[in-house]
Amino acid sequence: MRKLFLLIFLGLIILPAMSYASIYGVLRGKVVDEEGKGLRGATVFLEGTAKGTVVRENDGSFTIVNIEAAEYTVRFTYVGKQTVRQLVRVSADKTSTVEIVMKDESGGVTTETVTVTAETMVNVDDEGGTKKIMSGDQIQNIAREGLSGVVAMTSGVLQSGGGFVIRGGRQEETQIKVDGIDVGNQFTGGFGVSGSGYYPMVSNYATEEVQVITGGFTAEYGDVSSGVVNTIVRRGRNDRYDGFIRWLTDVPALYGSQPTGLQVIREGTRLKAVETGDGAQWQGSKQNTFEFGTGGPIPVLNDMEFFKNATFYITGNYFHENHRDNTYEIYDPWGTNIGQRPDNQSWVRDIRGNIRFTLPNDMTLQVSGNYGVSSFEFSSWGWMYANQEGHVYDKTADGSFILKTNEDGSPVTNGIPERIARQNVLDQFVNGFNILINHTLTSKSFYELRIGNASNNDASSRRVGWEDPGFFSGFEVWEPTDDYKVENNQLVPGQDRIIDHYTFLSDIGYTKDGFARGDFPQRNPISGYYEGNSNASGTYNPYGITNLFPTSGGGSFSFRDGNWWTFDGSYTQIFNTGEFDHTFKTGFVLTLFELHRHTNSNPYDGNPFFDVYTDGRWGGNLYAENDAVLEKTNKPYKPTKFGIYFNDQISFKGIRISAGMRLDYFNANSEYRLPSENWIPISSDTGFATAAAKVQVSPRINISYPITDMSFLRLSYGMFFQMPQLQYMYDNFAVDLLRGNSVIGNPDMDAQRTNQYEIAYSQQLTEVFAFTTVAYYKDIYNQLGLMRVEAVPEPYYQYTVSDYGSSRGVEFTLEKMGQNNFSFDINYTLAWVTGTSQNATSNYNVVIDPFTNKPAFPLSEYPMGQDIRHYAKSNFRVYWQNNEGPSIGGIKLLENTNLIFTGIYRTGTPYTRTDRSGTAIAERNSERQPSRWLLDARISKSFRLSDIFGDGAGNSEFEIFANINNLLNLSQALGVYAATGDPIDDGRTFDRQVGDFANTAYYKDPDIANPATYASVQYDFYGNRRYNEVADFDGNGIVTQAETYESYFKYVATIIAFRGNFQIPRTINIGMMFRF
Repeated sequence: MRKLFLLIFLGLIILPAMSYASIYGVLRGKVVDEEGKGLRGATVFLEGTAKGTVVRENDGSFTIVNIEAAEYTVRFTYVGKQTVRQLVRVSADKTSTVEIVMKDESGGVTTETVTVTAETMVNVDDEGGTKKIMSGDQIQNIAREGLSGVVAMTSGVLQSGGGFVIRGGRQEETQIKVDGIDVGNQFTGGFGVSGSGYYPMVSNYATEEVQVITGGFTAEYGDVSSGVVNTIVRRGRNDRYDGFIRWLTDVPALYGSQPTGLQVIREGTRLKAVETGDGAQWQGSKQNTFEFGTGGPIPVLNDMEFFKNATFYITGNYFHENHRDNTYEIYDPWGTNIGQRPDNQSWVRDIRGNIRFTLPNDMTLQVSGNYGVSSFEFSSWGWMYANQEGHVYDKTADGSFILKTNEDGSPVTNGIPERIARQNVLDQFVNGFNILINHTLTSKSFYELRIGNASNNDASSRRVGWEDPGFFSGFEVWEPTDDYKVENNQLVPGQDRIIDHYTFLSDIGYTKDGFARGDFPQRNPISGYYEGNSNASGTYNPYGITNLFPTSGGGSFSFRDGNWWTFDGSYTQIFNTGEFDHTFKTGFVLTLFELHRHTNSNPYDGNPFFDVYTDGRWGGNLYAENDAVLEKTNKPYKPTKFGIYFNDQISFKGIRISAGMRLDYFNANSEYRLPSENWIPISSDTGFATAAAKVQVSPRINISYPITDMSFLRLSYGMFFQMPQLQYMYDNFAVDLLRGNSVIGNPDMDAQRTNQYEIAYSQQLTEVFAFTTVAYYKDIYNQLGLMRVEAVPEPYYQYTVSDYGSSRGVEFTLEKMGQNNFSFDINYTLAWVTGTSQNATSNYNVVIDPFTNKPAFPLSEYPMGQDIRHYAKSNFRVYWQNNEGPSIGGIKLLENTNLIFTGIYRTGTPYTRTDRSGTAIAERNSERQPSRWLLDARISKSFRLSDIFGDGAGNSEFEIFANINNLLNLSQALGVYAATGDPIDDGRTFDRQVGDFANTAYYKDPDIANPATYASVQYDFYGNRRYNEVADFDGNGIVTQAETYESYFKYVATIIAFRGNFQIPRTINIGMMFRF
């Protein structure tokens, strides 16, 4: 087998055959005279580039390969004929066609004709598959901010928190690419921890085009089973400079409100929410977004012969908001605005650029790179009242600690409230570079070679200090160390498998009122705070109740680094064999990964839940009990992926057949656990074997048949494989001490498999109207899930590929191109998605069958959470260009104005009905959440600076705009509780009775004559009295059981006021942009 792969690899090096998702397209066409005769010798030139050709065929046909995706003005010239210019869009991995008729010169005078025609809306030249291509202009004319929102308007696509769900697949089954390079998180799939909303992505206005491939994709796409989203970044032109600067902010004063308020009343033995009065207003996040992009020829280099036509493009964006998770203006009894919590900021920074050189012999060299950081503070309502500041300690020469005090003997504090120090911050770093060599061999062949490196890393931990994150460096955070242990209630040098700044300390002492004595927590001198388990036993909160608002303790951390090198390339050859035209492509891609992780969910425990595989960064494995464990875990995992493919698009009398084959290879470069009745710890010398390499061969075929010049029928079939995400292979695999019901990684899993079938019909109804319908079916095998291993001493779960399902549907799309000041795009999807597992862990802790004593895993398919039966999306644009629009007194007020309306309607997702304790009482996912619909809008007006400053301003313009989300201010319920089917009543909160609370009275002051006033129950874990005057409604110095219930009543009223299951009201953002 190894020799076979070596021969294949060497053969690929010898042959000029390689591949990946390209950024280049092909332009084909004919140049003829008015009689239809070919004009051999005509010149074709793409303005702003060095690309062009001379027509050499007698019928006037020509081909230009290796064109970067963009819109070009193509100039056609021929002696004795009028020069013709035509706008043509060339898309990546697609052939664009054009036919030019050139007229004779008039009276011997050379004239110039500018021809701007609508491109064909349905094109049988497509290689196959369902591919939605949106140009930069189309992207900007959708009432959505960010590429994720734009992509989600495509038929069959649902925007998910971490990525995209395409045709019912899981979000990690979609590849996210920029310029053909996979930029998704290699651990988890999708965008990673920052999600689709905060990922450092290229600006809409610096995007040349976006391709959304939802099915039937060709063999060049590997290790993907649902779809591909490929974003092409703009390139600089060699004939001019252009760019933009854009700013966006929110306008909370114009935001909508709840239709009414909610008041909690008592009705019999339970509580009830009733509508009353005015509703609260939605608050803004106080956000600001700045974006820029610019490009053009590189001075000096552009004039050098060796670097002729050197260009650059650089773009960046900066986003900041003060209040992430903003909601309604609702206050607690202390007057704190809960809907706009402090210290809950977000930052997103991204900068990327490319430099392109034209080298001798029709070669180009392109160097591109990006650096992005997303940073987050986390502030929860639960921690909002933990305002004690940390104490400062001095470290002595012998390693001990001494409390630092003021002159009056009081402790010196660090000025950082516990709520800031306690709650983690998060950074995600996304960066990469690649070097691409592109060589045009002939007018019909070219190849590409590329080397690239990318990283998608994240770090979640407590921050050091209270500073904002660095612009490029993110937060300064605590990293794990184990240099101290507890001895005689003190920290002394040593190791104890407890992370130092989380170590719990306690000592005999007095309560805060000095009345009782006991063993109470002491501050950790490294952190300055009380450590240990999170503790909410106190009542310091505006409701005076326990077990809801922690004051100290708790914590976790997680560090992940994923880096990968990619070596790939492609070769394209266009040729003819008789009446058959061929576009042949072949290629390879080799990816070498290096993965690191250190996570600990309870670092204050000597026997924590942790996972480590790293080369020593973040402290390495601080928990290893022997050298065998250390040897196996103190190193990263380094899996390898390799793929090769070929694809031939054959054209014969209008019929196009695109047939291809792909081979994928994956090597986990790891051991795996052999089946055993006993648990095999990672320290064991036996019970492991080397994971076998996985090889898959996947055929793909697309057939397009033109019915008329304006319509065609397409059939496609493909077999698609995707390896499980790397986190499911390696996370929690190197476990030594097993805990009950643990979930263990499995490096020896096979690939997931999907068989896809598709039939499509496209009809261009007129020059501006087109209709497409697509029917698809996806048969899903070996989907990632869990198996239960009945091992001794504890059973555990292990990832495996054993689940299955199916997805089927019909999509309808109707488009009108821009003409007569109006355009639209409407699509509708009717779909069914079923399976045996919603996600990889949804069958965790399934019910044990009492007869077989085995877990009752689902054996038949049921509706998945992404089973949305009906989904309709629409985008309408009304526009007036320069010197257009109605005139009032000679002034055209709507000149250069855009009105865009973007809407969706979708039926609800499935859920399982439960009783009030959460136990299922119906078939899985047999109920439906409410349907929803939404209408957003954007209005913009541009001002041409040449109208003000003259022709010297060129094409520069200034634009003002407003984005209106939920234009109609709808307030429908978006979700209901599984126990009640109601959006407000969860079936438990309103049913609590006085007897559900402890029959304990909390006294304001201790009384030596009354032992109950100084019993242990009067104090929280830290020695503070539990009495809180906010719960003492009669002011008698005692909080009774009835008053505790009354405090709970107030707490519930605050929660219900937020209407968490209802649509967010109208919000408005405004901004301005300068283009040049």
